[in-house]
Amino acid sequence: MSQRYLLLPQTGLTSRSGPDAERLRRLNHAFEYEADDEQELDGVRLKVLDAQRNGPVLVEMSEAAAAALVAGGVPLRVIGEVVYPHPRALAAQARPQRRTDWNGLVEITVTCVEARSGAPLAGARVVAISDSAARLGDRGETDAAGRVALHLPPGRAIERLIVEADSRHWGACRDGLALADQRIELVPLDLGTADVVRHYYPGIAAATRFDVKTGVTVGVIDTGVGPHAALKTTGGRCTVTGEPPQRQSSFTDVDIHGTHVAGLIGAEGVLPGIAPGVNLHAYRAFPDARKGATNFAIIKALMYAVADNCDIVNLSLGGGPPDDALSEALADVRNHGVLVIAAVGNEHKPYVAFPAQHEDVVAVAAFGNRDRFPQQAEAAGDISQTPLSTRDPAEFFAAFSNNGMRVDVIAPGVAVLSTVRRCDDMPYGENGYAPLSGTSMAAPVVAGVAACLLSQDPALYNAPRNRARADALRDKLFAKCSELGFSKLYEGRGQPLC
Repeated sequence: MSQRYLLLPQTGLTSRSGPDAERLRRLNHAFEYEADDEQELDGVRLKVLDAQRNGPVLVEMSEAAAAALVAGGVPLRVIGEVVYPHPRALAAQARPQRRTDWNGLVEITVTCVEARSGAPLAGARVVAISDSAARLGDRGETDAAGRVALHLPPGRAIERLIVEADSRHWGACRDGLALADQRIELVPLDLGTADVVRHYYPGIAAATRFDVKTGVTVGVIDTGVGPHAALKTTGGRCTVTGEPPQRQSSFTDVDIHGTHVAGLIGAEGVLPGIAPGVNLHAYRAFPDARKGATNFAIIKALMYAVADNCDIVNLSLGGGPPDDALSEALADVRNHGVLVIAAVGNEHKPYVAFPAQHEDVVAVAAFGNRDRFPQQAEAAGDISQTPLSTRDPAEFFAAFSNNGMRVDVIAPGVAVLSTVRRCDDMPYGENGYAPLSGTSMAAPVVAGVAACLLSQDPALYNAPRNRARADALRDKLFAKCSELGFSKLYEGRGQPLC
């Protein structure tokens, strides 16, 4: 059976001379002019699927063919393709599996209304969990009367009832409910009230903390970005292999995740990001709202980020196994003066997920502040009781956030308001805003802080684009950290401020 492999130079990401370069050129030519034909490399048959000039090549071949290449001493490294899950895949996995046979189940009605007016809310997504470990429960969407019928196992309380937040409301979380009809009041969003990010990084101070004249550029490798009127996207590419021709140049968000991330970094307008007006380059590495991104797509995006003179790259993705090819790319990016910021992961595990665990990446955990969202909002389910903050009793470590010795810093990541795009299967309108939670939200906050610090230091911005430049920006970021008191395992050096 055929599998996908990356072929890389003997060292580094690119090669312009020697036997490895000669083979890479041949494979690149095959991709450009003979993409539908099988090729032969050192006596082994394979098909070229994608290629970067003088750099990595993605091929399809059998395991036996890959073994034959290695055994034959091909002057290239042969590394298997790795797929990193969609950034919101874990949230989807936490939802209960719906039963199609309702025999023996109890039907309850959940009614969702607006807290202030009592008006019914149509299109609200409701999840009822009877047993989270066994994924027992049901989910559905409210009708025009604000009602949804759910079917649950008898004899069990509702462990948790969640109404997912949208661009209108905060959502809701209720624990330990009786197996009976429920009425849930949802608090409307108020963009004029400071959420957790604007509490620590006030929008009114944005102009003083970020100097747009410096020209700082941040690359966002994600599900795409926009369109959204508050985002200044100055460039971008699609790095997904095999996209239809009409989508190959599109970095439009195929979900909402990348748009939310980008807004936290640099949105302008009513809900400013940390560095409003920063140049944003969007690299879409995910094919759609469900499928993961390959290591090849992420590597391509990192290489483009270097070529496009990005200063900082945000990776709100991860969760795959440590990967030699992506590790090589992360080191190469840092050697080109680019600081990479990545999320530690949302599995609530005592380790930092890859690629955040890589030594050339700043790994970001997440915390929240219980005073920055309504008491029974959906985010209430993300409150962890331990460890305790010694800085502010309202602060808590996010229940979903990974932790461990490799955590570098921590940032707000619970009930974070940011930009979302119109999405056909989600209740988000054009140029909307919505709350999301995750280390995916904490990482771009840190990327925005790094952009601010770099914008305030023209000498560093204009320094040679080498490892020393990236290291200097990282050290400047670490020097601006404030400890919360969670301990190093949870917060690293603390929260970067600017």
